[in-house]
Order: sequence, then structure tokens, then C-alpha cells
Amino acid sequence: MTNQPQFQGMEPARGQMHEQTFNIALAPALRQRRQAWRDSEDAIIYERSRVLREEQNRRPDILVQTPDIYPVVLEVEFGDPAFRDARNRLGRVVQGTTFPIRSAIAIGAPAEIRQWSDRQLADWLADPYAVELKYAILSANIRGDEGEVEVADAAVHYWPAYPNYVTGNLEDLAVLCEYAAAPQQLVTDTAKSVAAQINNLAEALYRGLEPAAIQEIAKELGQTDLRQGLRMACCIWLTSLRLQNLLAETSDDLKAQGLKTISEMRFASQAGEVIIPDDVRVEWGKILGFNYKAVFNAARNVLPLRMPDTVGGDVLTQLARQAARITNLRLGNRVDFAGELFPELLSDREETAAHYTLPAAAELLSQMAVSRLALKDSESPQEVAAVKIADFACGTGSLLRAGYRHIRSRHDAAGGTGEGLHRRMMEESIVGLDINALAAHMTAAGLSAMEMATEYQRTNIAAVSVLGGQAGSLELLDADQITDVTGQTVSAAAADCALPTNIEVPDESQDMVIQNPPYTRAKGGFQPFAIAGISEKERRRSENRLKNLRDKLRRAGNEIPNGQAGMGADFSALADRKLKKGGVFATVLPLTAAHSESWQGFRKTLETEYQDLTAIAFVSNAGAMLSAETNMNEMLLIATKRMEPKPDSEQARLLCINLSAAPESLSAAFWYAKLFNRLGQPERGSDVIHNTDMGQGIGSWVVQNVTAAGFPWFTVGMQDHHLARTAAELMAGRLYSIRDMESWELSLGFAELREVVGVGPTHDLIGHPRGGDGRGAFTFDPINDKGQESGHPAIGPTHHLIGHIRGNQSIGAFTFDPVTSGQVANYPALWSADSKTQQSILTNPTHEGHPVEGREDLQRQMLAQRSDLFISRNLRMTSQALAAARTNEPAMGGSTWTGLLAAAGVKDALAIWLNSTLGLMSRVCYGQTTQAGRSRMQIRGLAGFPVPDFAAAGPAGEQ
Repeated sequence: MTNQPQFQGMEPARGQMHEQTFNIALAPALRQRRQAWRDSEDAIIYERSRVLREEQNRRPDILVQTPDIYPVVLEVEFGDPAFRDARNRLGRVVQGTTFPIRSAIAIGAPAEIRQWSDRQLADWLADPYAVELKYAILSANIRGDEGEVEVADAAVHYWPAYPNYVTGNLEDLAVLCEYAAAPQQLVTDTAKSVAAQINNLAEALYRGLEPAAIQEIAKELGQTDLRQGLRMACCIWLTSLRLQNLLAETSDDLKAQGLKTISEMRFASQAGEVIIPDDVRVEWGKILGFNYKAVFNAARNVLPLRMPDTVGGDVLTQLARQAARITNLRLGNRVDFAGELFPELLSDREETAAHYTLPAAAELLSQMAVSRLALKDSESPQEVAAVKIADFACGTGSLLRAGYRHIRSRHDAAGGTGEGLHRRMMEESIVGLDINALAAHMTAAGLSAMEMATEYQRTNIAAVSVLGGQAGSLELLDADQITDVTGQTVSAAAADCALPTNIEVPDESQDMVIQNPPYTRAKGGFQPFAIAGISEKERRRSENRLKNLRDKLRRAGNEIPNGQAGMGADFSALADRKLKKGGVFATVLPLTAAHSESWQGFRKTLETEYQDLTAIAFVSNAGAMLSAETNMNEMLLIATKRMEPKPDSEQARLLCINLSAAPESLSAAFWYAKLFNRLGQPERGSDVIHNTDMGQGIGSWVVQNVTAAGFPWFTVGMQDHHLARTAAELMAGRLYSIRDMESWELSLGFAELREVVGVGPTHDLIGHPRGGDGRGAFTFDPINDKGQESGHPAIGPTHHLIGHIRGNQSIGAFTFDPVTSGQVANYPALWSADSKTQQSILTNPTHEGHPVEGREDLQRQMLAQRSDLFISRNLRMTSQALAAARTNEPAMGGSTWTGLLAAAGVKDALAIWLNSTLGLMSRVCYGQTTQAGRSRMQIRGLAGFPVPDFAAAGPAGEQ
């Protein structure tokens, strides 16, 4: 920070409550919020001297610490948060450890509490959700655990930005304590470093192993890219070594089995503190004989017997060091390290469109989804464990972990003991499937770490196949069970079995489906199922299988699947099929799902079969991504499946929340979710979302009442909520005045564009530019205006210098006669946009066509659909002047312009309307706005574009 805060102390007046009294009451109340804190007297220490080294005379107000997280200091003042005291704690060290304080929470208690009695304070704290305190988190990205560190002011990060704060209850404070323990930048930096080491170790294996052993590892993981197979294997061993170490320290049952820690293995080694593969197999065998098969079966299966101790020992020892490094981050269960690491290791992320959910997005989506789950008794472990949640494209399990964590937090906050909860959730309640074996392994490992000391015998977390003409998780569109191809989920009686097993997922069985599905579609160089190393033949078999599944669903009346929408729609159809009535659907989707014609069936289904639809989008390009490396605009969608379909008399509506930027941290995401849940489900209106405490506006909300089934959710992604509301009224045939806050019925009747004019053909039929892909009836070359070079025209001399028309005054260099004939384009087309030359409604064709031999019938069809009115399908509003254009002579359309066929009067009216303010407003709302400043319309979506019915007999059609 460049401007550091200046702090002033506050002391109570004589006779008033002292802060120490408040802290002595606050700390025990906070302890009740989490089972781990209730179970340990040392988890929360308050008003105790000699807690921090070198500060015997200045004790911290409250210290929160458990074995799995770094300590967090809480400093309290009456009035504004205790920024100064919290800042001074950073870098200090807890007695008996070498752990520097990385995070502190500055707390402000209401000033009027000073006047309260002890009984009033106790009554206030008795209801944790009625408590209202001010909070701010201060953190420093301190590396290492070597003792006290001096933290420079510029290295301190404040959330929210100083001097702002958030206001929340006691449960909020418990959550912030968990988030504050692991600064995000420290996690990210460590993940990148660990990934680089894994890449190096995979290369060492590639050079040091026999080719047959490398092939064996890759085959076990379903990989044909050998190097990626080795990277995956290293990551699996890393995760398993870390989990082994944690189990050896925490599980009494496994301690009794003699399970060694990593340190014990190294010092017992006969190879000079080098961990050798055979010893690792022995230890993992002890674990497999007891539980955790979803993790350790895969790890042991990819540890080949033919691995030499030299290269294998070195790799495993280095991985053990990295495992210890991760453990030393003391992440607790709030931070998803696997989600940070996974994208760094896979080479086929783009090909598979496997977009791993960013931590803050996972937090926001999961918190909003879990808040909708209907739990009558959150304290009952039986009822909580009966909640079934699924992710059919789980990746590293970030969404499942976040969802499970929020479910456990509700249980903890209700005073639950958690008895048997983890085992039942792992064995019965959580479904996680992915086509990547490493993803399934890391999901299982991450979920296992949520409660280390509890054993389980099986899971429903598995890798599923796309080989042999299968469609991965999407096979469940036509089935109630799916095969775990790696044999990771097996019964206790078959600990060493690697045979495939089945995961049961009946229709309408899940209480919540939360997912970030792959967006792959067969366009733009992306192909479905194009995983690393798969043959084109195998990929096509899986693609054909998916097409068959889509066709079957469509024949049964399911409108969601659409090949043009891509696999995101298919996974949405799968979620819909598996969700119970009353269940919660929570997903990350491309913004095109809100706007594109190919997603119309998806929108129809959500509007009819679901209620309380909430879409969250980000209106800026910078920082707007929800998933790693997508470089595209996305949205979060949360909806509740209706118990009965929507009555015809009820109008569907969507609450759209448009944010100026994605939340910067887990804490910010948590707070965003609180704000959004507080909105509820308003029936109409719009407003800004401004957090007064944080001192910033973070976006706006608007309710879109759906006027026609499947109509684009045009308010998703609109920055100005006034514009969004005005547009929503216009789409319903009303003119809305922001200043007057009133609406007036328009006398213009609206109709779909296809009902007013004929919509010409797409450029795929018309032709292609020379050197293009050869599609269509014509090959097109640009038309250069006569007398000027292509590009910016030069300004020539005046006619007085050039010459004169014959018979006029003799001036200039030449005498001119009229031209009676000239060369013209026989097959003109308004093909492309040109912001420099297309600045008035009447414009010239841009290209001349040349017939492609052998396509005479198609050429005649294209010529029969020529027009002199065109609409832009790819309008860039920041540079182009025209949304519609006229030409002097009939021409064909092209890649940007599509011809419209109608009577002359209708053409004139449409050209004016489409370029008017109201017409452009309609266009922006209807078109896809996934790129800043651009509004796109697919050719089929164009036909449904609402315009005044200028062809009708009513007011719009009057000549």
C-alpha cells in the first residue's frame, strides 16, 4: 500500500466496560461455532500473557489456533476495528513454535456496549446471528517458518481496503478466522513452485525408466501422452505421501497398524535417508488394508514393480519433501491446494476445455447453493449426511470440497458433533466423476483430508472412460450407474482388487448438483473428447455416442442438449435428470448460455421446471474469469427444481446480478454471497449493490421477467441496471422513463423478425473469401473503389485544376465527356464491415463473387435471395456506425451482413428502426455480448429478433 493508515488508541472512560471484559465473553462464544474449537481448550486463547515471544507485557486479545492452520490473532476495540493492534501482530511468533503470525483480524465492537452490564453482554452473545461486529483482515505473504519477521507496511494487505470493513455476526467471524489462516498468494506461489518440481521429476522418470514401465504407468492412468502420464503419476504420489503422513500422525487405528510417517521411513531406510519404492508399497498396503482406497489404490497401481530404486527413490524422496512443504502451509480445509496445482500439470486443458474453477468462484457458487438446501435439523448428523451432492465433471473437486465444507459448517454452527458424518458423506452422499484419473484421485484425497481421523471403506468418486466409444459421465444420461474404470472404488473385502466397479446414480436422486462442465463444441478448432493422445478414430466414436445420447433425449422431449451449444448443455441435461424435485442446480457456464439461440432449450427448461433463478455475471473483461485460463466471459447460475412445473399463469423471472469484478479472495467471495442471499428473490425492479461498510459499489441487480419462453436473458452481463430495466420494459412493449419511474405502452406491435421479413442465407451457403475453406456457391474478392487505393482515401485536387466538362468554361488540364458504360460487379455482396467507409445507411457492396464450378443450382438459389437491406450479425458498437444498411442494387450478404427480403416500405422502416436508439437498445439486449463492445447473433437466433411489425395493418405497419 502507498498510503499507510495512521492509528490512534482508544481507552474507556472510568466506570465503563473494558475491552478485556468484552474479550473474555467473546472468545467462549466464538469457541462454540466449530467442533474443533469446542474439543480443544488451546484452540482459542484469550487475554493470556506470554502467548507471543518477546511480547510478555502486550498480550493479544484472542488467538485462534488448531494443529492444521496457522495461528490467527484477533484484536478488538470499541468503535472502529483495531487496525493498529492487528497490524503490529503480523510477523510475531507464537510461544513454543517458529510460526510467524501471517494474518490478523481487526474487530470493532459497538461503542454502546461500554455502557452494558455483564448480563446484557452475555444475552447479546447468546444469539450468534444477532451479534453485529466490524471486521477487517490484515495479512502478509510471509515465506517460511523460521521465527519472527519484520513486515514492511507495503507488504501488508488489507481486506477490505483500509479504512473500510465489513459488518457481520459471530458465525461470520468463525469463517473469516478459517480463511485468514492461509493467505491466497502464498498458496498460489507454492503451487507454481511444486508444479515446476513435478515437471522436472517427470522428465527424470522419462529418462530413467524402461519404456515398458513408462507405458505401464500411462496405460494405468488412461493416458497416451507418456510425459503427461508421468506428471500425473508424480502428482498422485505426492498427494498420497502427504496423506500418508497426515494419517500416520492423526489416525489411532493406523498408528496401531504401525503406519510410518515420511520422516520415520527416511531414517529407517537402508539407502541413506532415501525413500525406496518397496517401502512405500508396504506403507500404502497398511492403509489399503483399512480404508482410503479411492486415494491409495491409484497411487500404488501406478508405482511399477520394475521401477529401479535409484531413480524411483530419488523421485519419491523429492516428492516427499514437496509434500512436507505443502503440509507446512497449514491450509486447514478451507483452501483447495489441488485446484491450484492441477491446471499447472496438464497439457490438454485447452483441447478438453477442462476449465478448473477458481477458488473464489467456487466459494461464491457453493455458498449460495448450500444456503438453499432444506435441512430441518442441521444439528443432526444423520439428516446432514443424507444430503446427496454430485459433480459430474469434478476436476480436482474444488466445488465438491467447497459444498461439503459449507454443509459441515452449517452442522458445526448448529452445535453438531459430526459423529459419523464424514464416513457417511464419503461412502454414500458425495458423487464425483471425471475422465481424468488424476482429477478423481485428487478429489478423493482432498475430501479425505476434510477429516483425517475418520475411516471410510468406499466412495463414489471415480475416473470414467471416453475410450471404446463411451461418453464419460454423460453415459449417465441413459443409465443409473457408471463404471469406475480405474478400480479406485472397491469394497473393504477386496482391498487389492483393481477390477472395475459401478457407481450408482439413479435419476432424481441428488439434492444438489454443482459443476463447472467442459464447454467443448465442434467448432473453432475444439473437438469433443480430444483428450491428450486419444486417436481420432476413438474420439469420433465417443462423439458419435454423444450424438446418439442427444438424439434420444430430444426424442423424449428434452430440449436442453444441442450440439451447437456444446457439452455444457449436455452436462446441464445430466444435472437436470439426476436432481430431485426441490434440489439445487448450481453451475458455471459460458455467458453464451444466457444469450445464444443454441441455448434456447436450456433456458426454456430452467424457466419452466425451476424457480428462484439467479445468474451472476461480470461486466468487465479484466479479472472477469471464473475458471482458469478460459479467457472468456462466464456466469454462475443457481436454481431450485420445482416440485411441480410452472403454471401457465405464472411469469418466469430471473434475478440477474452483474458485478464490476470477480471477488479477489475467498473472504470477499464469502461476503458477496452474504449480500446476494440478503437480496432474496425480488419480483421486479433494479438497484446498485453497494456495501457501505466496504466503501464500494460492487455491481447491480435487475429482475428480468421472461416475456417469451427461451428468450435471451439479455440482462445478464449488462453493466447499467437502469439501461437493463429500460430494455426489459422495451422487450415487453413498454417505454420506461428512468427519471419519471413510469412506463407507457407502445403503440407499436412487436413480432419476430422472421414474421416481418424473409431472412437471407448464411455466408456458409453464399460462399467464401479467396483462399478460404471453399464453402458455398461463390468465391469472393474485395471490390476496390475506382480512383483510390484500398484503405484510407487520399484527398485530391479541386476540379478547377483537374479540368472542365465539354462546352463549359475552359479551366484545368482536361476536357471531360460522360461515360456511357463501365465495368460493374456481376455478383456483388455486402460481405464485411468497414467502419471507415460504411458510415451512412446507403452503402456500397464490399466484394465481388466468382461462381464456383459445379454449384450452379446453389448459385441460382443465392442470387434469388439477394436484397438491398442488410442487418449486421456481428455488430461492434465501439467502432461500427451501422446496425443495418441499404445498397443501391440488390446484393448478396456475407460473414457480417445478412440480407432481409421484404417490400420497399418495410425495408425503409426497418433500416431506420434498427439504427435508432431504441432499435440499438433492442439489439444489444438480444445479441450475444460475450466480447466487450460486440453484439453477435447466430443466423437462427436472428430470425427470432423482436422488431416492430412493420408488415402488419396496425400502427407499426401504416405506410
